[in-house]
Amino acid sequence: MSIMKSKLLRMGGYLAVLGGALLARGADAPASLIVKPVPDHAMLVNPGKGYVQYYGTDETYTKDYIGVVYTRWPWSALEPKEGEYRWDFIDQFIDQAGRYGKKAAIAVMSVSTGLGQYVTPKWVFDAGAKAMEAPDSSSPTGTQLIPERWEDPVFLAKMHAFIAAFGKRYDGNPRLAFVDIRDYGNWGEGHIGMLGNNPKLILTPAESLQNNYLLPYVNAFPHTQLIVVWGSSLYDKPYDWAVSKGAGMRRDGILSEYSKDGSECLRAFGHAPAVFEYCYGYAETQQKGYWSTNSLWHYVDCGKPTYMQWNPQIYEENKAFCLKLGNRVGYHFVLQEAEIPLEIKADVPFQLKLKWLNDGVAPVYEPCHVAVALLDAKDTVIVSEWLTGSVPKSWAPDQSKTETVEAKFSAVPAGRYTFALGLFLDKKEANPVYKLGIQGRTGNGWYLLGKDVQVKP
Repeated sequence: MSIMKSKLLRMGGYLAVLGGALLARGADAPASLIVKPVPDHAMLVNPGKGYVQYYGTDETYTKDYIGVVYTRWPWSALEPKEGEYRWDFIDQFIDQAGRYGKKAAIAVMSVSTGLGQYVTPKWVFDAGAKAMEAPDSSSPTGTQLIPERWEDPVFLAKMHAFIAAFGKRYDGNPRLAFVDIRDYGNWGEGHIGMLGNNPKLILTPAESLQNNYLLPYVNAFPHTQLIVVWGSSLYDKPYDWAVSKGAGMRRDGILSEYSKDGSECLRAFGHAPAVFEYCYGYAETQQKGYWSTNSLWHYVDCGKPTYMQWNPQIYEENKAFCLKLGNRVGYHFVLQEAEIPLEIKADVPFQLKLKWLNDGVAPVYEPCHVAVALLDAKDTVIVSEWLTGSVPKSWAPDQSKTETVEAKFSAVPAGRYTFALGLFLDKKEANPVYKLGIQGRTGNGWYLLGKDVQVKP
């Protein structure tokens, strides 16, 4: 019996799971193993992508389906008196998300119908900002007070002071996935829809949006991902400017008469994440004739979001579709093939070939580091090495990419090991955190590629 055939028999059932073949390298070179991992089509919850759950957590969905937990507050709730802040509301929300191991995303609005008479705090108008009445049935007066002019100097000065304090408190917080910029327009969406027909109510100029509404957030949050809400093509230049400063884009109102396909977010593609939010609830979207799984899939393919609003009613009636869509949103990494050596010498470099598929619609925007390791029979890591030549951010959506990289295991005892691979968010982590769309994941996050790999002295 040949050596090669003997090795193949010893690996037996393992290759039946992964799929693979031995590749001879000549008399003086060790054989290699070509592994074709078996795909895993389960929905993966991974860092920096996925479904966004609004306004809180729950026992039903948060743990297994949600990537980020999101909410937004009226400015008046967070600064009820000038200079006195209720950061505890935000802190409690971040803690709530953290109990499920999730990051939070947050926003603050200065105008929002449906939240009562004062979303901009009353004290701002008492200080001299000129007010205008906008219809709002949620208010005891039937109106909400909003700035008469978006360039009102008192309003802007007070709001800029709040944004600075907001950034001082939360910029760089590692438990935040992103912060929405929602300081302009109804619901912070960059438009004046549903604020009434007062002839004085007009959009702020593009230059004002950039300098008075976007720039203060860019200055206040240099270390946190910002997201700009698309509201009007009038502001395409300010949106482009914000993306040049690192901000991502958001499209509220998908699947409605207000949105065609979400492609407004493409200006951020390849630079920063995009976020999708529905216009209506599920039942109303159906009633208005905007709902279909094909339409939603088309939106995701066109706008290429990294984050997508979670709707439990949509999920309960379309479970298989929503799980498939959850992998499509953002990046989705699949290792299609790997060629690994079956014999390694300690402290001697060796080559690997890795064929990756990004089956999502966007690149990964979070840090992502690839490592290989040798594991013992109990899947304990004996030695690991970073693959500096492997660059996950270059794995473009809907494309396969083959990387030939070099690695070296130092100070590893001679013996037989399992060869494994893992993706890390932070090189300080003990174990990989990214999940791949393949089978063979150990309890500590590594993916098994080849057993019976021999290390020679």
